[in-house]
Amino acid sequence: MAVRKIERGHYFEDFEVGQVFKHHWGRTINEGDNSLFTSVTMNFNPVYFNREYARSLGYNDIIVNHLLVLNVVFGLSVEDLSERAIAHLGYEKVKFLATVYPGDTLTSQSEVLSKREASRPDRGVVKFRTTGFNQRGEKVLEYERPVLIRKRNPGAAKE
Repeated sequence: MAVRKIERGHYFEDFEVGQVFKHHWGRTINEGDNSLFTSVTMNFNPVYFNREYARSLGYNDIIVNHLLVLNVVFGLSVEDLSERAIAHLGYEKVKFLATVYPGDTLTSQSEVLSKREASRPDRGVVKFRTTGFNQRGEKVLEYERPVLIRKRNPGAAKE
């Protein structure tokens, strides 16, 4: 029986500066997601789990933990950007731009900002700007991240 190998992800050569990826489907964050994430990360800020406290501060409801928002938006981008990554090199210029509430649906898109050769010929660094949106198209998050990515043809690299 033959085994069919399914290739996923992009190599360094597949990215072009200015290229935009509109990431798949999106994700609706519910109150349970928020409560569980906040609890397991031991974040005790009551604005994430106490409705009356959040309202006393002027919010409409409890708000979604900011780090959950970051992780969901990041997760939506993985298939397009970093499935072939060797290493995630960090987050830069992170901006939380709007409050996210349980029931909001997040989507995201990313733009290739730059790409450069790395110290080894089998890899390169690509920098992306990823933006997260709510269901009304409002920006809720923006950040940049450099990623070390495998090359398809390392022998074709400049030495």
